[in-house]
Amino acid sequence: MSTANYGDPNYWNIRYANCEGDMFDWLENYDSLKSLLDIYVKKDHRILITGCGNARFSEDLYDAGFTNIWNIDISEVVIKQMKERNKKRSNMYYEVMDVCELKYPDNFFDVVIDKSIIDTLLCGSNAFVYTALMLKEGQRVIKENGGVYFAISYGTPSTRTFHF
Repeated sequence: MSTANYGDPNYWNIRYANCEGDMFDWLENYDSLKSLLDIYVKKDHRILITGCGNARFSEDLYDAGFTNIWNIDISEVVIKQMKERNKKRSNMYYEVMDVCELKYPDNFFDVVIDKSIIDTLLCGSNAFVYTALMLKEGQRVIKENGGVYFAISYGTPSTRTFHF
């Protein structure tokens, strides 16, 4: 039995090519997170969604009035699909990018939302190294004063808090 290599862009490209037109929200959706987001996220904040996949999450966030959203994913296939699906939503950006090597300047985002990327990385090879790189990059691009990092994870706190 082979296991998926979640850190391999080819795995995700094949997965998203095979499910074009489908949408899937990992773990939580906007409605389930709305009350928490409303406390920490303002409508004019710059928001980074890491590993956006083909979820409706950022679309729902945008439609709720949060209109400065950057979405990244390691899969070229899903980014192409999402750009096409959201071409009418201005100020919603989609870019192919590795969460361990963000191309954004320091202190650029008010909010970073990690919807299960920590889980994905912890299922791959060199898990602790890649998780540390991801969190280092998230810390670098988030504003030093008032920036918020949301980590939504399937893992129990005892298996995740160590990384933070």
